[in-house]
Amino acid sequence: PLNVQVRHRHAIATRRETMSDLDIERIPALEAASNGAYDLDENLMLLKLYQFFPEKANAPVIARVLAKALMQLPGNDFLLYMYLIPERVATEAPVLPVVELSARLESCQFQAFWADLVTSRELVSCAPGFDDAIRKYILGIVALTYQIIDLKYLGEILNVSEASALDKYTNQIGKREGDKVRVTLSDDNQAKVKELDDVSDSRTNDLAKAIRAMNRVI
Repeated sequence: PLNVQVRHRHAIATRRETMSDLDIERIPALEAASNGAYDLDENLMLLKLYQFFPEKANAPVIARVLAKALMQLPGNDFLLYMYLIPERVATEAPVLPVVELSARLESCQFQAFWADLVTSRELVSCAPGFDDAIRKYILGIVALTYQIIDLKYLGEILNVSEASALDKYTNQIGKREGDKVRVTLSDDNQAKVKELDDVSDSRTNDLAKAIRAMNRVI
């Protein structure tokens, strides 16, 4: 998406690193930091250093960074990282399974995501609260797209079978009505009728914003 590319180019491609920033000696400390509290900027710098010193690239650390990035959805952290990861690394274990998990989420194949996670559980063990973060993301998607959703289906896409646990999640997006969940109405999950002029104006404004953004980073 254009907005992701603009943000990436602004944050990475146009960044003016100094020689001290790109000091190979920083890699161990950044790798250790990636195992603690999540920090977007430090992770970006680590991946940038891997680009400059590919012989130092540590695939398990990259997988760890990506796993934690999935917890930031719907933020663009994962995509920002992927711009900095060589294809040869992204297409091999242990990074590839995390990339595949991301693809499942991006395409809303939530049941398949949980099924794949069973065999990739060790890869996300470094990310406490991973499951809850993903469920929060899925609930956000449901709240944006549904007015009424089948309770059983909601449990499947959240990977939650216990009734009391499922009730906790249904209460976050609406209220249960028998075997259905009525999602709280919002501007996003209701159909809108736009006048033709409004649509044209919106597209024109979006194009103008994109051009201005691109001009700032070129």
